[in-house]
Amino acid sequence: MKVLIAILTLLTFSMSGTYVQAKENRKQPPPATAAAERQLWQSEGYGHIFEIEGQSVKVYSYTKDSLVPFGKGNIENNGDIYINEIYDNTKSQEQFNAPRFPMGRFVNGSLTDGLGYVQHFKRIDNLPKVKYNGFSNDPVQNFEVFWQSFEENFSFFPLVKVNWKEVYKEYRPKVGAATSEKELEDILTQMFQKLNDGHSVIFGKKGMIFSKSKVEREEFFSANSKSMQRNVEDGYIKGAVKSKLDGRIVYGQTKSGGAYIKLIGFDESDPQKIDQALAEMVQDLANCRNFIIDMRFNEGGEDFFGLKIAGLFAEKRKLAYAKQVRTGGYEQFSKPTQVYIEPGAKQFSADNIVVLTSPLTVSAGETGTMALKALDKVKVIGEKTCGYFSDMLLRLLPNKQLFSLSNERYTSPDGTNYEQRGLPPDEKIMIKQADIDAGKDPVMNRALELLKKKP
Repeated sequence: MKVLIAILTLLTFSMSGTYVQAKENRKQPPPATAAAERQLWQSEGYGHIFEIEGQSVKVYSYTKDSLVPFGKGNIENNGDIYINEIYDNTKSQEQFNAPRFPMGRFVNGSLTDGLGYVQHFKRIDNLPKVKYNGFSNDPVQNFEVFWQSFEENFSFFPLVKVNWKEVYKEYRPKVGAATSEKELEDILTQMFQKLNDGHSVIFGKKGMIFSKSKVEREEFFSANSKSMQRNVEDGYIKGAVKSKLDGRIVYGQTKSGGAYIKLIGFDESDPQKIDQALAEMVQDLANCRNFIIDMRFNEGGEDFFGLKIAGLFAEKRKLAYAKQVRTGGYEQFSKPTQVYIEPGAKQFSADNIVVLTSPLTVSAGETGTMALKALDKVKVIGEKTCGYFSDMLLRLLPNKQLFSLSNERYTSPDGTNYEQRGLPPDEKIMIKQADIDAGKDPVMNRALELLKKKP
């Protein structure tokens, strides 16, 4: 299963795609650095240090015992930081055709993303003096940095009920100076798979290694995804569908005259492109009053994309969810940042909205569902979502092995954390293999029934 649709184009150093440059900000803030002096900034949570000199930026990953160069890039006059090179040994930027990664807008110790979420940094005089500094292939050193990165940043030890210190005691004796690269990778894999976390990944030379194992319903939807989508278009849609953003948005009208909008993925980071696509869709479906939004195959991307979808239907500013980062002990988090739905410049006039979800509704697909669920006219049906809410904190081991972990906590407007549990639908409806083979979709059938109800 894909973790997200284009995993490194969503880089945030904490992913779900939230570190989008703030292209939509009308006011340009002053430059983050007015002079070419060397500045060092240490993050609250996240384990980042920025070294800024003029327009040059170096990024380090740190723990209490380690400091590893992560990458380098530049800071523009308005404060936007881009990473042009990551020092990983898997050549991820070439693999994913992502020559530069936007981190956000950095001004006076604050790194702000497209959601308005802020990472806070404090000025420091010198780089930390640590036990493990720089690159090294030493197996013990790499084990220690991996274990410590989770120990200091992973958000869900109490939730997953894993004693990480006991994991250390179990696996540390298995690593020595003679441990091979492959043996070390196998040991680290065994360790982090105990967490069964959707956004914890080791980027190996032969592919990605996942902490989380698939469950039966994920396998079912993965195997039947194309057939299910074909059944909807063949059996429920009148005429041809239209596609926007290279197939990320597909829409048409149902045979009963309602709108059907399928959102395959949110992996587009350009707000202007998204706004243009949504404006065209609003125009094409202007006569519709009832809407089916199919999120069953949405494997994530940019959180702000989902907020824009919700904004098409929002009559007023409304709380979508809250987000916070681990900053200390296992239960110590930053103050929650409230993320709001803003009414869009282009909008639908909707009487009823039904959102369809499944175990393949992942990450930003889930935060988008949470935003839609906050609206008054929305009912969610189908099956619970996958349960991957936290962004992905990307880290680098001293041997240049890239990996990620979950270091944030998203909560619904009522304060509920659905990490690993998944967001439950308002009405559970299962689809069976026999339904798919017969060209039927009971979730669509129920959605159409609900749309017949008067508002």
